[in-house]
Amino acid sequence: MIREMLKPVLRAMNIDYRKVLDRFNMFSIAMSVKENGMSSLVDRLRAIVPDISAQEESEREVFNEYWGFKRRALQAFQCTLMLKALEDIPKRDVTVVDIGDSAGTHMLYLKKLTEERLNLDTIGVNLDPRAVKKIEARGLKAILCRAEELELDGKQVDLFTSFEMVEHLHNPALFFYRLAKRSGRERFVITVPYLRQSRMGLHHARKPISGKTIYAEDEHIFELSPKDWELLMLHSGWRISYSRIYYQYPKKLPLLSSLLGSYWRRSDFEGFWGAILEKDMSVCDNYNDWEKR
Repeated sequence: MIREMLKPVLRAMNIDYRKVLDRFNMFSIAMSVKENGMSSLVDRLRAIVPDISAQEESEREVFNEYWGFKRRALQAFQCTLMLKALEDIPKRDVTVVDIGDSAGTHMLYLKKLTEERLNLDTIGVNLDPRAVKKIEARGLKAILCRAEELELDGKQVDLFTSFEMVEHLHNPALFFYRLAKRSGRERFVITVPYLRQSRMGLHHARKPISGKTIYAEDEHIFELSPKDWELLMLHSGWRISYSRIYYQYPKKLPLLSSLLGSYWRRSDFEGFWGAILEKDMSVCDNYNDWEKR
C-alpha cells in the first residue's frame, strides 16, 4: 500500500520510483549482511566472480546494482552453509554436485574458498542447455538433465547442493527419495525461499496469459514453510542436521524489524531458509508405495 501511495508522489517530483525502491532494498539487505557477519564474505565472493549478471536466464530484463547485491548477499549465505557442511570432512579429494546450477558460480566460489584444504571435483546439473554451456565455458563439468532424473553411474558424491530449485519441481518428494536411495553417506545443502505459512505458487495459473510460454525456472510449484519442508524431507529419506533463516532485513531492532519484515513479505520474500541434510531412511522405509526402480 505504501509503495502505491508513493509512486504518484515521486513521479510528480520527477524522481525515478524504481531507483528509490532499489536503494531502500539495498539498505535493508546491507544491514542484514552486516548483522549476520557476512560483509567480508560478500567482498570475497565479488573478487572471485566479479560479474554475476549472466548467472541465470529469467524474465527479468534489468540486472542492476541492486539485483547484483541482493543475489550476492544470498550467495554469501549459501556459501556459509556449504563451508559448514564440509568443515569436518576427513579427506582432501571431494566431489560436489550442484543440482540446478545455472552458471557454475557457486562451484567457483567453493573451489576458491576451500582450495587450501580440499581438492574439489564439481558437477553442475541443469535441464537448460544454456546453463550447461555457461558452466562448461568456465571449465567446469556439467550434466544436461532434469533434477529428478539425475544418474551419476555410481560416482561417489560427498555433497549435493541445490539453491532455490526444489520449489520449481512438480514432485520434490520423488527427487529427494531418488537421491537418498543412492549408496553412500552424502550430505545435502539446500536453500529455498522462506515463508511462515506454506502455499502453492503456480502464479501463471492464477492469472493465465494466453500464448505465453512458461519455463520451470520462472515458476514456483510448492512454496512451503520450513516445518513442511522438513516433514517432506524426512518422508523422502533426509533429516535436517542444521538449519538457519537468512532474513533480507536486520532482526536486532524490533520496531524496524517488524516494519521491514512486513514490507518484504508483501513485496518479495522475507528471506531464505537453508539446511544441511543427512541421509535417514528410518521414516522413508516405512512407506510401502515408493516407485520400484
